[in-house]
Amino acid sequence: MMKLKLREWLVTILAFIIALYMYTLFSYFGVENFFRNGAIKDYFESNVWHLEVIISGILLGILFILINQLTEKQVFRKRSFGFNIILKSALYLIAFVIVCGLIFHLFSFFKLVTEEQLAIFQSLLSVNFLSSALIYYTSFILLLNFILYINKKFGPDLLINLLTGKYYHPKNEELIFLFLDLKDSTTLAEKLGHKKYSTFIKECIHELTPIIQKYNARVYQYVGDEIVLFWGKKEGFHQQNCLNTFFEFVATLKKRKDYYMSKYGEVPLFKAGMDLGVVTATEIGDIKREIAFHGDVLNTAARLEKKCNEFNEKLIVTQHVADQSRFNEKYKFQFLSDIPLKGKTENIRFYAVVPLLHFKE
Repeated sequence: MMKLKLREWLVTILAFIIALYMYTLFSYFGVENFFRNGAIKDYFESNVWHLEVIISGILLGILFILINQLTEKQVFRKRSFGFNIILKSALYLIAFVIVCGLIFHLFSFFKLVTEEQLAIFQSLLSVNFLSSALIYYTSFILLLNFILYINKKFGPDLLINLLTGKYYHPKNEELIFLFLDLKDSTTLAEKLGHKKYSTFIKECIHELTPIIQKYNARVYQYVGDEIVLFWGKKEGFHQQNCLNTFFEFVATLKKRKDYYMSKYGEVPLFKAGMDLGVVTATEIGDIKREIAFHGDVLNTAARLEKKCNEFNEKLIVTQHVADQSRFNEKYKFQFLSDIPLKGKTENIRFYAVVPLLHFKE
């Protein structure tokens, strides 16, 4: 998780530095008056402008990340997309003004440019200069946010995989799949009505999102009231991330039971099935392109999730998952059955998972 965040920070900061270099080199429209009056010649020859670009890029990059992290909080994610666009735009503009002011006072305080140069710069500030800077900054912000939004839509690394064609030809990978489904969903939908039921599901997914990020899960699909998550084998079993995800989600919903009871008259309860194995990943679709996974692992995990009702369990996993997680202090595995699942001929040993440590409620 920290590596992904650090990489995002570095890429964002470097993107701002590159964008500011491009602006400095190509925005003659904005600095035309400076060239005509010779005010900028000494400034560029002194190479101080490199320092301005790097410091500004770092400050703008950090503020950009902080603004995006602020607006990712649940209170903002529940608001409309239009509201968030307006809020972000206002905060980005404030950040731009703050950085410009800081750079001006920093250069003045440390005498990185002469007082005469500062006076000339101030006198030559024009509508052209301010509008060109603002238009360039706004265009870059829109582009960067678009890239980040697309990356979020596809999930971490999946956009890169699509761009590089990693899955253009089918490729086998060993993955863990977790199928989560709302218990008694049909009854709840009839009781709440479709609109209120949709809001109910949406709020549950809002509760799950930070847990997905915390335990490095990736979202494969949202299908009605079902959520399908997956991990690579190494990252999924690291500190039992794949199991922690489900039980922390259950604990979070239990903690919020008073809220759900007061608003909906029901507390959401989820059941889940999990399996580990080799699947085939490949790009599919032309009008809407995505990466699809095919294999028996998905079918097994989906069927185990259905078995939760029969055995009155919250999470059922296969022998493959139990073998990888057996030697830990967080969970124990209770053998349930080794009969064939529906649609299968071979026996599958599967287990109920019981947490030994209490998650915070």
